[in-house]
Amino acid sequence: MIPAVSVVMAVFNGARFLPETLASLQAQTMCDFEIVIVDDGSTDDTPRLLNVFAQSEPRCRILTQTNQGQVAARNLGAHSARASLIAWLDADDIAEPERLQLQRAHLEAHPNLAAVGSSIRTINENSEVTATVPYPTGSANVAQAMRSGSALAHSAVMMRREVFLAIGGYREALLHAEDYDLWLRLLDRHSADNLPVPLVRYRMHGGSLSFRRRRQQSLAAFAARHSAAERRAGRPDPLEGRPTAVGDDIFAELAIGPAEEGAFRLECLAAALHPAGQPLEEAWLEDNVARAWELRDHLPRGRHVRRCLIPYARRAWSLRRWKESLGWLAKAFSRHPLAASWRLLGGK
Repeated sequence: MIPAVSVVMAVFNGARFLPETLASLQAQTMCDFEIVIVDDGSTDDTPRLLNVFAQSEPRCRILTQTNQGQVAARNLGAHSARASLIAWLDADDIAEPERLQLQRAHLEAHPNLAAVGSSIRTINENSEVTATVPYPTGSANVAQAMRSGSALAHSAVMMRREVFLAIGGYREALLHAEDYDLWLRLLDRHSADNLPVPLVRYRMHGGSLSFRRRRQQSLAAFAARHSAAERRAGRPDPLEGRPTAVGDDIFAELAIGPAEEGAFRLECLAAALHPAGQPLEEAWLEDNVARAWELRDHLPRGRHVRRCLIPYARRAWSLRRWKESLGWLAKAFSRHPLAASWRLLGGK
């Protein structure tokens, strides 16, 4: 018998949080669903945990592959799903008990929607709730918000499988922003919405991809937005058919001008440096600060100083890189003395 929903999950070395994630699926108020889990070549205790779970849970199917990455794993899971609706869930997140029931009912009541997400709660490594994060509601608001950043939380999305297959699934070229790229391509021809209630607890921890892959993630998100803009303008998608992930050469490859690249660099830095103290890849941060300085003639001076130069000088000082900190502080004052003084005195 074909289930109503396929929960698709990709996992690689996720043993630490996997039991809690799996338990949240067994606690669902809706029963008519299958669980398709792709083990992407795990080398920790994940295979054993999955086998034990599958033996006690008849709705679960475990697929295994050599380590090929989350894009390949998610695509395999979706292609193997039997239901007409796919609910995504990452292997360290937790689904609230009513999640599948509410989202299935919403999609059945709104046949014009291709996908529905929800607000989320963030949790730490100890599963303690740290914040509630709202996402835009109303398909028009979701579409508008998507032009500047992802307006759907991946682990909170349920979508129509036929739409996923029609738009080609996740793309390796947009690695670490493959979900954002998928939503943008979905919105080319379809609509999406969010339920206003938090239906997923999203785990924030130092081992998550958002911390360890900030460089690739930011480049891929930029490339996804650029490709979406090209499609809206009636031009071909410049990343169509690309077999490898975008890299630092994407600006030259796509003939991106200095003003657009500068805006991207400043946006990345503002997000990375606020709030202060976020765990970051220092080499990525240093490269962005240096490149933004090269593009300074194309950046608003005050914002460049307030959102980038002074916060970065403070970060370098806190890491005891005294000479580097003083060097960027001097650059900030040479660029805009008033903005530098104001930021140092606590202004925003």
